[in-house]
Amino acid sequence: MPNRTRRGRVQALADYLISAGVLDPAEQDGRAWLEALHQVPRDLFVPRRAWADPQDNRPMHAIDRDVDPGTWWDAVYSNSAIVTQRGDGSADVTDTNASPTSSLSSPHVAAEFLRLLELRPHHHVLEIGTGTGWTAAMLAWRLGADQVTTIEVDAVVAEAAAGNLKVAGFSPFTLVGDGALGALDRAPYDRVHVTCGVRDIPYAWVEQTRPGGVIVMPYMPPSGHWGEQLRLDVLDDGTAVGRFHEGASFMMMRSQRRPAWPPYSEQRAMSAIRLDPRAPHQALPHGFGLFLAAQAPHVAVTTAGWEEQDDGWAWVMRLRDLEGDGWALATAHPGETGTEVIQGGRSRLWDDFEETYTRWLRDGCPDREQFTARVSADGQSIRLGRFKE
Repeated sequence: MPNRTRRGRVQALADYLISAGVLDPAEQDGRAWLEALHQVPRDLFVPRRAWADPQDNRPMHAIDRDVDPGTWWDAVYSNSAIVTQRGDGSADVTDTNASPTSSLSSPHVAAEFLRLLELRPHHHVLEIGTGTGWTAAMLAWRLGADQVTTIEVDAVVAEAAAGNLKVAGFSPFTLVGDGALGALDRAPYDRVHVTCGVRDIPYAWVEQTRPGGVIVMPYMPPSGHWGEQLRLDVLDDGTAVGRFHEGASFMMMRSQRRPAWPPYSEQRAMSAIRLDPRAPHQALPHGFGLFLAAQAPHVAVTTAGWEEQDDGWAWVMRLRDLEGDGWALATAHPGETGTEVIQGGRSRLWDDFEETYTRWLRDGCPDREQFTARVSADGQSIRLGRFKE
């Protein structure tokens, strides 16, 4: 594609990010990231065959630069996430029966996380999850390659990223390994940029970050709902505290994927309730998910949605206990005012879930901005309001 056509597409993407309020050209940081969009062409980090996931009402679709170059270019320079691997490389990238396991984030979400870093020229950055290498290149353009370390757990993905970076003319320090361990040999860092979903925040990231440093990540609550953008500020006492910003959904860090759930236990109880399970489910991304993480972190929502049953369609929510064998199913049938609940195991999981939802309502439905996260050597915690020593 001629450079002038690429420039036009990059400018259209930049205009979108400005109009969406993600990057502000009136601010120095916004201008820098807008210039980075031009200096780090996104197309150099997208494979010839991939799967596009537009972040609007357009359907997901395969893209192939050789077969349909126009559609490929349109996806690359639109607000689309690009899936580049499925099944840890065991499935074709267009096989939607296999879970996506590596991708290039949508420009909107990527820019939001990069903006949260509040970079300065002297900063040394650790990136967890190289992916295709695009954000590593953006960071290297801003700071210089010697100030950026990026680590990727998948050797095949890392090799492809290294090739992309070389073609684009950037050479950050690249590692293959478990990002949950950080990169101690290159520490300390001023910023940690995490590009995979995290449920349990590794303390190594706090240990390897200077006091006053910043860690940004997609925090994926145990409830299993759409994730949250979390920015942590590292303190001089070995802890980090921070607040939640916009929503964000990312593929989980591989070491934190949930194992296969065991079969439902035979011990069970059935009851009828008045609460429609769709109400708490719809509230998860609006503060209830974080309230649940704070008050009942053992409760995981594994699935929720319409399911075909022997007597027709029903809306079903399934819960699992992250700390035991508890489980629950809540089923709402069309046209019926009640909900059937079955729960089993040693815990009354639905009772915990419903009681926590009621407390959230009673507290005025606090949204994500009202919660605080804290990470220390003893673990992590989330609470409504600020942490006080």
